[in-house]
Amino acid sequence: MVCSVAVLILLFQYPSNFYFLKSEWLGYDELSILMIVLALLVTMMSLVSSVKDVKSSMPDPLSGWGYVESVILVCLGSVLFFSVSGWMDFFFFFEFSLIPTFFLILKWGYQPERLQACMLMILYTVGFSIPLFMMLIFFWKHFCSDNMLLTKMLGSWLGFDSNWIWSAMFLSFLVKLPVYGFHMWLPKAHVEAPLSGSMMLAGVLLKFGGYGAVRFLWFSEFFSEKFMVFLLVISLWGGVLSSAICVCQSDMKSLIAYSSISHMALSLSSLLSMYSIGKMSCVCLFFCHGLCSPILFSLAASSYDFLNSRNILMTKSAGRSFPMVTCAWFLFCILNMGFPPSLNFFGEVFSVASLLWLNKLLGMISGVMCFTTGGYCVLLYSAINHGVGSTLVFKPNINLSSRYLSSCMFGAIILLGGGLFLDSFFV
Repeated sequence: MVCSVAVLILLFQYPSNFYFLKSEWLGYDELSILMIVLALLVTMMSLVSSVKDVKSSMPDPLSGWGYVESVILVCLGSVLFFSVSGWMDFFFFFEFSLIPTFFLILKWGYQPERLQACMLMILYTVGFSIPLFMMLIFFWKHFCSDNMLLTKMLGSWLGFDSNWIWSAMFLSFLVKLPVYGFHMWLPKAHVEAPLSGSMMLAGVLLKFGGYGAVRFLWFSEFFSEKFMVFLLVISLWGGVLSSAICVCQSDMKSLIAYSSISHMALSLSSLLSMYSIGKMSCVCLFFCHGLCSPILFSLAASSYDFLNSRNILMTKSAGRSFPMVTCAWFLFCILNMGFPPSLNFFGEVFSVASLLWLNKLLGMISGVMCFTTGGYCVLLYSAINHGVGSTLVFKPNINLSSRYLSSCMFGAIILLGGGLFLDSFFV
């Protein structure tokens, strides 16, 4: 509780300019502090929700690392990633957090397919990061510095207006988000990962791509109408497709993973509208999704605990035996679809508004995506908590742990009360 209060105090007292932390290596502004707060909150919730995994996974003397250490290492890498001021350090921590995540999935994954999921994650993320690494090395040699703020103040980026250069750099961010078409690693990783792995992946690691895009557009001041419109259309169309795929999913974790793809698509589209309100709503959606999606994974894990299945058809009407879980499912399904007056609602409204200002057709497509999001959220809730299901999958004498509900209530308070402090989230 003390840690939670300290994190929230930090959230509402950050500066509006970029500052260095007594060194040129680390710096912070309102965006980086908001992302650091998100990383700390998700880490706390993931450890609380994974008490069973923590107790059953004492450190292995042969491996040298345990479950908790891996999660904390992901959090530490994320905090440093959001704090660095040089793009070479940025790239190092951009890739560093994959190592403990790989270890979490490989050692504590659920099925033998976890090796395939790890390989897909490494091949997609590391493979598409090679062009980014090459471009950063080139820029470092050209500018004789990798400091983001310094190159921004000198205006050194004005000569680099080639779309090919920025396409190569943005590929890594698009895979990390991910955008539909570069997304195949994400559902596999979520399905095979343990609970903390899924929560950290959805809540923190997916924000690396969005944070990188925001930060690079900030210090390079790059703008190309054709390039931005092309990415925007690809992102929106991918969001519509992933929302439609959610309606057809039978696995709860896979559905929530595709839901993440559609939300990240809306965030990226609002950022690429190049309106200031679009960028601010993009950051707000990052924070909202970073709290909402991990808790949905936590609820899916709670259903797996007393049903021994993640299949939506097999878990039909399960919530009728656990009214508190039904309330939590209802609360976060409506938050995921953008229920007012939550932060999700304000983020989605201003994202759609920024696209409407850009082009009415793009605004209509984003509206269809939001409507489809509401559809699969209603289907998910009604399938799990209503109807008549099989009694064969229920475990006898199950005692529902309060750890899931405590993390749910903590996240719900922030998302529902955050509407009163929009200035702290629209940065």
